[in-house]
Amino acid sequence: MDKSRDAAAKAIFDRVLKDIKPNTEEIKDLRHRINRLIGVLKSAVPKNVEIRVAGSMARGTNLKGDADIDIFLLFNSGISKDRLVKMGLEYGKKAAKISGGRYEIKYAEHPYIRLYADNDALKADLVPASKIDDPEDMATAVDRTPLHTEFINSHFNDRQRDEVRLLKYLLKAHKIYGAEIRTGGFSGYMCELLVYHYGSLINALDAAARFSMPLALDPASRKEITSPEVTKRFSSDFIVIDPVDKNRNAAAGVSKESISRLLILAKQFTDRPRIGQFYGRGFSSTKVSVLLSKFAKDSGLDTFVIESSFPDKSEDIIFPQLRKVGRLIEDYLVKNGFVVYLSMQVIKGRSGALVFLAPPQTLVSRMLKGPDVFVKNASQQFMSRHKDALGFTVTDSTIYALQRSDRPTIEAALRGIPRHMLVHKDIDLRKANVLKNSVPEGLRFELYAELLKKTTI
Repeated sequence: MDKSRDAAAKAIFDRVLKDIKPNTEEIKDLRHRINRLIGVLKSAVPKNVEIRVAGSMARGTNLKGDADIDIFLLFNSGISKDRLVKMGLEYGKKAAKISGGRYEIKYAEHPYIRLYADNDALKADLVPASKIDDPEDMATAVDRTPLHTEFINSHFNDRQRDEVRLLKYLLKAHKIYGAEIRTGGFSGYMCELLVYHYGSLINALDAAARFSMPLALDPASRKEITSPEVTKRFSSDFIVIDPVDKNRNAAAGVSKESISRLLILAKQFTDRPRIGQFYGRGFSSTKVSVLLSKFAKDSGLDTFVIESSFPDKSEDIIFPQLRKVGRLIEDYLVKNGFVVYLSMQVIKGRSGALVFLAPPQTLVSRMLKGPDVFVKNASQQFMSRHKDALGFTVTDSTIYALQRSDRPTIEAALRGIPRHMLVHKDIDLRKANVLKNSVPEGLRFELYAELLKKTTI
């Protein structure tokens, strides 16, 4: 144990905590607003439906000005999922009307109500669920969430709660906090489990700096599982077994990129603790255009944007489709001989874009890969199809054609993408705008935030 390192880390933790921990007045005000909303809900919900607060506010791990308020409407087990959801939405709408607030219908595993009350000063998700004691009795995937709150509240002390706040803030600064599909980061519950499993934040960072895949953690026993059967059962290289449901991998949504970034970040901090690591590289909306231009100038890269609008559906539905189409297009560019350094997807409301960053390139010709010459008749057929080639060559046993390029620039290639590659379920980019070195104003903030994530560790 490095005592001087640990003392430096503790001093940083204490300093950052002053910035991120809600004060007594903020917590008192939030509790007052929540209690008032619960009073409204009691007048809108039958007595046999239990009202229970969950989320970071209920667990005491919320950050200043960023309370995660989830209020569960718990129905008795035995009610079908469809009926449970239908009644939950009705009660949520009724509560919004009584409170004089407004609501939105959001979608996760099933629809729920996002209620805005007190002139939007309070935002709470009203989630219908089935009341259970055993995860095997779940009617919906969110039924176990109140059990998570019970587990954390029965095992955490105030120091651990504060250290979860610190871990959340650190991961936020490095763009790997959040369970949303486009983030693929560590959820609040995952942060809680890591601090609980390792006993403290510094221990968790020490362990993360030495992560080696595959890795399986069992927070219930605070032990690492070495059995390959566990990796096989969960079909994952990173497993954190949910202590309230042994059949669930709480880390299933964490991407390999986020795990890799955590490893590097943890290694940097544990080697040399610095307070700046908690704050990242910030930027304001007024500087985004300047910062994008500076990056383009400093990197010498061209920016290609495919901009489009999307259906009014959950981002967790649209984003994976956009990412899949983006990968197909990137593969198409690479197969046509172009080099792509970075590819990104950004969404804001119903607008979004695929973005590709690449060095300036003009390809008069390209090398087209053919078949293995030992496959009967394959090389002859390949040469016959490419009679206009400038020449042919063989590397090992693969034949290639040196072909004059009919799309010598990336911009031309993007405008010539086969139409079937531009459509996927809810995504249709056939009428999308293709832009070079021009980013739509409404997407600049999102693009720079994504660019910062891609280029900063």
